[in-house]
Amino acid sequence: MKFYNTMNRKIEEFIPQDPTNVKIYCCGPTVYDFAHLGNLRTFIFYDILRRSLVYAGFKVKQVMNITDVDDKMIKNSKKRGMALKEYAAMYTKYLFDDLRDLNISEFESYPRATESVDEMKTIIYGLLKKGYAYKSDDGIYYNVSKFEDYGKLSHASFKSNVARIKNDEYDKESAADFALWKDWTKEDENVFWEDGIQRGRPGWHIECSAMSIKHLGETLDIHSGGIDLIFPHHENEIAQSEAYTGKPFVRYWLHPGHLFVNEKKMSKSLHNFYTLRDLEKLGFDPLSFRLMTLDVHYRAVLDLHLDTLKKYEKTLEDIDITMKSFDKLERGDYSSDKDSLKSAKIALNGFKDAVLEDLNLPLAMTQLFRLIDIINKKVAEGKINQSDYEELRNAVFEMDSVLGIIKSYNVPQEIITLANERKELRDKKAWMEADKKRTIINDAGFKIIDLANSNYIIIKNRKYGR
Repeated sequence: MKFYNTMNRKIEEFIPQDPTNVKIYCCGPTVYDFAHLGNLRTFIFYDILRRSLVYAGFKVKQVMNITDVDDKMIKNSKKRGMALKEYAAMYTKYLFDDLRDLNISEFESYPRATESVDEMKTIIYGLLKKGYAYKSDDGIYYNVSKFEDYGKLSHASFKSNVARIKNDEYDKESAADFALWKDWTKEDENVFWEDGIQRGRPGWHIECSAMSIKHLGETLDIHSGGIDLIFPHHENEIAQSEAYTGKPFVRYWLHPGHLFVNEKKMSKSLHNFYTLRDLEKLGFDPLSFRLMTLDVHYRAVLDLHLDTLKKYEKTLEDIDITMKSFDKLERGDYSSDKDSLKSAKIALNGFKDAVLEDLNLPLAMTQLFRLIDIINKKVAEGKINQSDYEELRNAVFEMDSVLGIIKSYNVPQEIITLANERKELRDKKAWMEADKKRTIINDAGFKIIDLANSNYIIIKNRKYGR
């Protein structure tokens, strides 16, 4: 298996420290608002990374943090008249709703920053003792000039990195230095920690170092986050972690690309800021967005057009119809279709090769659609050998173990009853009464597709899948 390693800027063979325990840390969200689609593209990538490693035979321990304390959260919770913990819990729930709707796998751990403050303090004490950190009038800062390799991930010199950072209101010695600990202010109200350290709260960068070391150890196999986190966040994580432990922090850095909307970077000021709820209000299935993200290589810019998203919504419906029609085929002891099985095997091998080569999902999906074409051919024939059916169906779901775009759903019993009543009416040629049943089913969010031999299937009624 190969990945593009941001540190070395090349595709490298993935060799974990222990293939039975691949350690992955993923930068999660700050839960100050709903996650936007740019965040969610990154989280879908985390899921694809996990699924692909499992597909390749590795066992994975994956951690995604939840940042539940920062300036925006304190400010927004005060505006809402809510305690910070309550505010964070509300948006964390919304986050997990989104992850579920996007069919994102459950990771081993989702640590909250506020649960690891003691570990942050320990690292800060260590950095102070080693001379990498210093106390100031408003907090404790990391002295970037003390870390010789600063800039090795972003591939920029210390001086050029300093030039990229504007001075802020904090009392630090250099523009490049970053806060490990922020002293308490009146604006923070009751949001602070103390107990052996000056009253205040942790800086953003130290949170990820503490949580990754706590849950995965001092050296990670893979660290991932959006491409915008390379500098300064990931650069700062490396500096503080390696200065503290004296060991390499991360072996492979993976960074998915930006999300644009109509050729422009997503921004609230440009009014092109979308959440998953916005897409659902427009009638889209969340999995249509997941499918769109897979059709562009994870390191490339993904440009969201709502008109294009309709195409992926239609593709989801087509796959749904194909697989449900395939399940309705007459199956028995017919002659095996060796040519179809051979073509399916070629598609499956091509899929594996694409996944293992730096997660080339666009190429992998072309193999899925080749397999779907083979299955559609069998559907048109109207019957299939039982063994062939199982082999072709298993091949589709083997691919989907990585893609995660085929999500099962339950059809309510009352809809099934209406569909059966409609069939009886059609058998009696009571077309108008049958159409009334169809309308009731459509209004309930489902759709009937009539097949040959008086068979039918029931699928979700996708607004844009028509």
